[in-house]
Formats: sequence, C-alpha cells, structure tokens
Amino acid sequence: MTELKLRTGGATHRGAHRENNEDSMVVAGSLCVVADGMGGHEAGEVASRLCVRQLAYSPFFTMPGGRSEEEQQAYAERLAAIDESDPAKRRRRANTLLNNEIVGTLNRLHDILGETNEEIKQALSRAGGTTVTGAWLTSIGDRNLWVIFNVGDSRTYRLLREDEGIHHSAMEKLPGAEGAASLEQVTTDHSEVQYLVDEGQITALEALTHPRRNVITRALGTGNYWEPDFWVLPARAGDRLMLCSDGLSGELSHEYMARVLTSIRHPQDAADVLQHEALRSGGRDNITVIVADAVEA
Repeated sequence: MTELKLRTGGATHRGAHRENNEDSMVVAGSLCVVADGMGGHEAGEVASRLCVRQLAYSPFFTMPGGRSEEEQQAYAERLAAIDESDPAKRRRRANTLLNNEIVGTLNRLHDILGETNEEIKQALSRAGGTTVTGAWLTSIGDRNLWVIFNVGDSRTYRLLREDEGIHHSAMEKLPGAEGAASLEQVTTDHSEVQYLVDEGQITALEALTHPRRNVITRALGTGNYWEPDFWVLPARAGDRLMLCSDGLSGELSHEYMARVLTSIRHPQDAADVLQHEALRSGGRDNITVIVADAVEA
C-alpha cells in the first residue's frame, strides 16, 4: 500500500456584503473541514470556530481509521487467521472484516460530531449553529480511503478521472495533459430546495434562484436535527477534492469550478482563484474553500 499525505490550499473571505466572516476552516494533518456558521453577528462565527476546533484537536483523526494500535493489531491477527485454502472464501471474509472496521470508524466519527453538536449547544444556548463538511484521508488495513462527512449545505466535490471509467460530456484536461476529469458533488445538501429537487417539484436550475435556497434542514448546535451523512471512497495519489461553503458554490458555476480545478496545478493557487472569482461574481455571502490533493508521502 502506498502511503499518502495531503497537499492543500485554502482561502476564506467575509465577502462583499457581510460585516464579519462566520465561516471557519481547518487543515489538521490529513483532515480538512469547512464550517459555515449561522445565528447572526458573533453567534455563527463562534459556532463554526468551535466546530473546526473540536474536530482539529480530536486524537481520533491522528490514528489510521481512528483505531488504536491494539485495535489495528487485533484486526491484522483476525485477517491472518482466515483460512487460505479457498481464495474466494478468504476474499469474502477479508472484505467482511474490512467493512466491519469501516463501520466502526463511522460510528466513532458520528459520536465525535455528536459531541461537537453538544459543545456548540452548551456554548451558545442554541442561539447559533453551523453547517460542516469534512474530508479525512486515512487508511484501514491495506486500503487508502477518503472518509467524507456532511451536515447542512457546505459541500465536498471531487475530480473524477477518465481512467476511472467516468464518461462526461464536458470533461476538462488535467494539468500536464495527464488525461481528463469531471467534477462530482459528493455530498448532498441538507436544505429545503434540495428536498424539492429530490421530490421532482423543482429543477436543479430553479433551485439556484429559489427564494428559500438558503434554508437548511440540518445543522450542528441548533437543537434540531443534525445527523451527518457519510461517504467512504477509495483514495489514490493524484486525487483532488474541494470543500467549500455555499458562499462559493452559490456564486460559481459547476463548469467554472471544474475548469479551475483541472487547469491549476497547485491547490493554493486554485483556492485563491476560486475565492477571487466568487468575489467578482457578487460575493453575497462569506466565501471559504479548501482544495486538497492526495500525494505520495
């Protein structure tokens, strides 16, 4: 297994019309987090900062899969004990063991987000809350993985490459002519307009200008529903992810973001360009973006 690490770039700005920046972001080791606070002056800012601080300081994200050395050793022993006489049976049992480890990791991550939710509630007495999206580059067994989580309408995207069997009518060339890629929104917004789109009541195009497009249905710290969504994706060198608040995704088209992410090699340069263009497009909200590349250690 090739050891991977992150190379990242990030940018945040209060926008053209806001007095303060209620967004927060952090890169801590192999964890990236973007949080978009709400609740008015100071409350949203405090909520988002509490969120990223709680996650950044958690020792959970410093261990492969969030598991202790003893747990990793126990997994290795269970894997080694599988009968090797039947390759198909061994493969099935190995996959079952791996899936159980992944589920255990997600359960612990769920608990950490629950603790973060309680911390914000206690600090602000439900006067403020925050969305959050995160991407964690980790490993379990012999697999490099992206663990992505989301509460609210902050988003995580990833570039899908041509050699992964993705066929897209508007693929962009990667830097250095390394092939083609398209941009996929991994997370799903927890918002009223996304519900209407899912139910077929409005189109995705209509959602962009819907009067209730900023009403979210899940958040941390508000005392309301906060359950996160999780995605576990295979990771390999060359992967590129983008995390952002709705102040960026609401100003730039999907096609433009794809063009920037596929044409600019260094993640910091890409993040700077995206933030600058979101400001030029109106900057109606706080703008935060992290671009994260998986590279060989």
